[in-house]
Parts: sequence; structure tokens; C-alpha cells
Amino acid sequence: MFHDALVSFAERRAIFMEIHELQQLLSEMSLQEKIGQMVQLTGVYFDKEAVLTGVVGEQLPPEWIIQYAGSVLGVIGKDKIYDIQSRYMEQHPHHIPLLFMADVIHGCRTIFPIPLGQACSFHPELVSEAASIAASEASSEGLRATFSPMIDVSRDPRWGRMMESFGEDPYVNGIMGKAMVDGYQQKDDAGIAACLKHFAGYGAVNAGREYNDVEISKRTFLEQYVKPFRMALKAKPAMVMTAFNAIDRKPISGNKELLKGLLRDKEGFEGTVISDWGSIGQLEEQGVAADMEEAAIQASEAGVDIDMMSPAYMLCLEKLVESGKIPKAFVDESAFRVLMMKNQLGLFENPFAGLGKSGKLTLHNREKAYQLAGESCVLLKNEKLLPLSRKKKVIWAGPYTASRELLSRWSIFGEHEAVETIEDVLQKKQIEAECITGCNILSDEECKVWQVEQELSDKPRDEQWLETITHEDTVVCVLGEHESQSGEAASRAFLTLPEEQQVLFEKIAERTSNIVTVVITGRPLDLRRISERSKAVIMAWRPGTMGAEAIIDIVYGRLNPSGKLSVSIPWCVGQVPISYWDVKTGHIFTEDNSENRFTSRYMDIPNTPLYPFGYGLSYTEFDISDIDVQIGQDKKVHIHCNVCNTGNVAGAEVVQCYYETLYASVVRPKKELVRFRKVFLEPGEKKDVDFFIDQEEFSYYGKNMETVSSGMKLRISIGNSSDHLVSENIIQA
Repeated sequence: MFHDALVSFAERRAIFMEIHELQQLLSEMSLQEKIGQMVQLTGVYFDKEAVLTGVVGEQLPPEWIIQYAGSVLGVIGKDKIYDIQSRYMEQHPHHIPLLFMADVIHGCRTIFPIPLGQACSFHPELVSEAASIAASEASSEGLRATFSPMIDVSRDPRWGRMMESFGEDPYVNGIMGKAMVDGYQQKDDAGIAACLKHFAGYGAVNAGREYNDVEISKRTFLEQYVKPFRMALKAKPAMVMTAFNAIDRKPISGNKELLKGLLRDKEGFEGTVISDWGSIGQLEEQGVAADMEEAAIQASEAGVDIDMMSPAYMLCLEKLVESGKIPKAFVDESAFRVLMMKNQLGLFENPFAGLGKSGKLTLHNREKAYQLAGESCVLLKNEKLLPLSRKKKVIWAGPYTASRELLSRWSIFGEHEAVETIEDVLQKKQIEAECITGCNILSDEECKVWQVEQELSDKPRDEQWLETITHEDTVVCVLGEHESQSGEAASRAFLTLPEEQQVLFEKIAERTSNIVTVVITGRPLDLRRISERSKAVIMAWRPGTMGAEAIIDIVYGRLNPSGKLSVSIPWCVGQVPISYWDVKTGHIFTEDNSENRFTSRYMDIPNTPLYPFGYGLSYTEFDISDIDVQIGQDKKVHIHCNVCNTGNVAGAEVVQCYYETLYASVVRPKKELVRFRKVFLEPGEKKDVDFFIDQEEFSYYGKNMETVSSGMKLRISIGNSSDHLVSENIIQA
């Protein structure tokens, strides 16, 4: 029976109702009640102030759907949720509680760096702690489920949702995704249900354009885009969300082969499958369903348990079941999964579990946000300018010196008023500095394009202050995207800084070369000009609540930067999509044959990115030595090395292990990340690092899509970036 497979998530939590009690409850429920559990409504039907994260259609839900709806998204606030839950349960025939969900993406009230930035920490334990804090704050406000983590492999920075991913590498997405799930799904009332999204391939939308088609091979899909899900599913997430896109021209929300065949049968997922906003109804738009009834049939047969805000289930499912076009068993199975999830969250025992138990923006939460913001920053360039001396007067310039917009568009419930500006923190720390915004984040025309209101600045009426800058002065330019320029529905064809900021930077660069540029962004940008004319560059991403303090402490050396790029920064937009994860090709371009036109190359730009995956500088130096690679009696690959801090300040290095399959029946990547470890070291300190890798982790799909997991000749490489590998060892696995 289907219910026998649904208890694995409950291994992490106490089951408050026995399986037979849930079965009994299900048997007593009417068809409308069961269908209600399969429908998720936006909170505007319960609360006028609810946050909308999608478009509400013209067709209103029937009254019985509002009465029986199983879950609500976009409502927050303990008093508000207590009131809604009380009224709902009182009128429900079986007093089944609502499940409140929301987009808690990188924090609830305390906002951490965007996931793309968190991945740059290469510190999964810290990422898990941040998710745990987000869960505690969310549950305290009445939320018991989040639509996070997003583990879409993303290699095209034109796609705005790259900010939600953990970057270009399948392994990093899997490790960080599992860490987040572990953090969210705590065993007590502070835990919330996690949701892996978007299954699958959404990060590969053509041309980086939101909601676009995806054209990738089956082999690429399984090896790269499904891999992070396979890894993160080991953490037993409560939910998986379907992607908007199609694979092999078959939309995911109606794709039985992928949802039942791959996700459930092969990968063993036992939880709840939820659609993205309106994606079931979208099947009609995509032309694979003649009408909404057919869309509902396809999604139900594929095993989508919850329809988020499309008309399909709420308007069609009852009639389809009564006519026999959809078996009643499909509805029973999906409704039961939703009931199971509520039970595992303890909602039947206490519908108000967790409410008001956690303080928000506590000192501890702020400290963790500060720590993760610091470890997420990546030092891209430093010509012996950083760290700056606090005794030296420095000019801080740019619109982000006075802006509190350090969060992101997905910080829906973040406390913006708690965010300190760079100017605020400089004054608090009593650091001598002059702060001049110089321009707005966006021009008036750009505001129209991005549909935002202009954030007013103290932009001077004249530029006399520029004339006071001498060639000896040091200027810290804090520049970047507007928060509206990344996230969902924020695709960009050009990856440059906003135009007024570009002009400001060039004028400063005409006066002095002693420039430190801090970049606030939700995605990689075209930083060529910035990199050429700055002596130091820090990629700060969108750093969150404590971002200003972390940036300042890195600039002045209180923090030693340790971030490594989780995504390549392209030389220009013409290179994208770009990743270190390229497959081998013929006509190889090398420095030795640079005059040969007949190679795989651009004639007008380099092949390599401006800054590669895994790259990041420090204020100290590290040495990786004593590297040894062996195959043990347990058939595992044992890798040992030694890491030493050879500099004068404490710091952290990320040891990265890559492998290459030297010969195969199909073309394979040049290198693949298989392990990493962040190592914290005092000056002169030395530590051993050991990796143990199962042979099956090197497996791949062969010529006939068979799994190849033995007889492989591998090159194992160790280093501190994808382009800086200090040792290579060849083994037969």
C-alpha cells in the first residue's frame, strides 16, 4: 500500500497520530475535503495583507475550496495565523489544521546572504545553522513549511533566479541543499518542512530567459541536473516542487515518467509533490492539455499532490473523479500524503506548535548572519591595497554606502529597518571616512524598465567633491544591481552595472587608481572594467541583514575573506552559459597553439572566465602538500593532503578535489568536483585533510545509457580553485 512508504520523514520526528488513525480519518472525509487537501491557496483569500508571489487568475475558487483548502501561502504573523487557524478548524468538519507555507529563501526575519553567496562560503555546516535559524523564526511566526532550498544547477547569469541556486556545480548544489534541509527540518516545534525545487532542469532555461524552454540531452539532465536532487533527497525533505519547464518537450507538472518513474520509483522520494505557482494550469498554455480538465488529469496521473494556485484541481477534480476519468485512489493517495506531512509537523497534536517560541533578530541570529555574510564574500583581486588601515582617511563612494537594500527580492518577511547602512556602521565603529553616494542605484529610465520606484539619494547637485580626490587618495566604491534586477522574472541580456554607477566609477578612476570596489549583486556581472581599474575587488553578493558590518570588517582586516566562487564570473556576456564543467572537445585550444584558428575558441575574447569556479583570495597564504591517493581495501578512494597557513594572519582555505575520467565510451567532462573541505588555520598551523570516496561516485552513463561504475581510469587533482590544481594522481578504479 502507498502509505507504507511514507514514514521515512517521520523517522526524524515523532509521529503524533498512528498510521491507522490517519487512514481512518481519510476514510471519513468527503471527496471535497480530500480535494481541498490537494489545493494550495494564496493567503489573500484569508488575509488582505498576505504577500503575493504570483498572478491571481480571474476565476475565484469555489466557497468549498476556501473552506477545505489544505494549505495557504504568503501569510505570516503569529496573531494573524492563530486567528485564521482557529476559525478554519472550527468550521472544518474534521477539524483538520491548515498548513501555512511561504518563501523563506535565505532567512525569515534575520536575512542571510542569498543562496548563491552562501555557497561561496563552502561551509555547509554554517549554511545548515542559518537554515535552522530561519526555521525557528518562521515557525515562531506561524509558518511550518518553506519553498526552499532551490538546487537548480545554474550556469547562465542572465537568468535572474541564479541568486536562489548554489551555483554551477551539481555536487555543491547537492551538499548545500542537503545542509539546508537538515537545518530546516528540526525535530522540535521550531522545525519546518523543506521543499527541494525545481524538479528538474529549470536552471538550464534557453538563453537565460525566465519560464523558457529547456533543451538538454537525457545524459546531461541525469548527470548534472538530477544529481543534486539525488544527493539532497538523502536528507528526507518533506516536499519536492515541480519546475515550470519541459524536459524533452514534456512539461514537468504533467510528466509521469519523471515524477513517478524517476523521482518516486527510482530515487525513492516518499513525501509530497507540489506544483509551482499555476504550473498545472500552464499545461494548457504549453499546448499539451486541451483544457483545464485535461491538465488536471495529466498532473494527477503524474503524481502531483498539491496544486498551487491554478484552477485545475479546485475547479475540475471533483467532476473528473465522479465521472471516473480520475481514479479515486489518486485523490486518496495525494490527500494522505498531505495529512502525513501535517502529522509529521505535529499539527494534529498542536495546530499552533512553535507559535511565538523564538525571538527574532536575536544577538545570536545576528552573529550567525554576520559570520555567513563574511564567509560568503569573495576577494577577487588585491594588489596589496587591502586590508586598509583604520588610521587612514578613506572615501566611501556609491549609492550602496547609504542604502539599506542589502537583502533581496526574496527577503519577503525580512526586517529592512534593522539593516544598517555602510555609513551607519562606519560611524558606529568610529572609522574616519567620508561617505558620498554620488548617484542613484538606477537611473529614471532604468526604474521604468525594472518597474520600481526610485530610491532617493543625497546625490550632490554638482560634482565638486570629485575634484577633491587626489591620486594618493583611497576610494572604496560600493556599487551593484538594484534588488529588483535579480530573482524571479528578472532575466537580463546585459550584465553591466547600472549606467549612473558606471559613470561614477569612471570619474573616480580618472582621479585615483587606489580603488577598492565592493559589488552588491544577485548574480555574476561583467566586471572587466571594474577589475581593470580597481586595485581590489570584493564580490559581496546580496549579503543580508549584517552585510554592511561584514563588508567593512573585511575591508579593514578584522575579517579575513575566505569565500570561493560557486559560479564562474564570465569575461563577458558572450561566454554564457559558462562553467568549469565543460566536456572535452576536439580541436583543443591551448596557449601553445594560440595562432591556430582551427581550434574551439572565440577569436575576439578568451575562452576562460574572468574569475573561475572555486577561486578566491585571502589576506594570508596557504600551502597544500603531502598529497597521497590510494584505493583502499574497502574499494574506496582515499585522498590525503596537508594544508598549512604560511602567512601571518589566521584564515581559512577550501581544499578542492576534482576528478577526470580519462577514457570512456562517451565524451566526459574535463574535471568534476567530488569533494571539498573548509579548513580554518592560525598562522603557521598545519592540518591533515582526508577524503574517502565511494567508487560509485565516479560512475557515469555509458553509450547505451547504462551505468558505468568500474574499470575507470581517473585523474585525481587537488587544489584551491578549479584552475589551480597543485597535484595530479592517476588511478584505476
